[in-house]
Amino acid sequence: MPEPAVDVMAQKYQSLLRRTERLHVSYRKAVMLVGGEKRLERLMLEEKVRYSKPEGSSNTMWRFNFADIIRNVKPLANSPYFCGSL
Repeated sequence: MPEPAVDVMAQKYQSLLRRTERLHVSYRKAVMLVGGEKRLERLMLEEKVRYSKPEGSSNTMWRFNFADIIRNVKPLANSPYFCGSL
């Protein structure tokens, strides 16, 4: 891959992380993105993802920081799109 293309991809990734810093996703979306419930629980224990559960009632949703989830997304095994398109 040419060097300028790598720089552009890195800039886009950093921009994406900055823009998603204030956004939150639900538990189900976080599980889907990181690659499984056990992986998400391990990331929570290792404090690699920030999360909160608003106080009040017991049925409130967990909220996960979207930027942390993106940083820990498990790559797809058979993903020819990214490598083949550049």
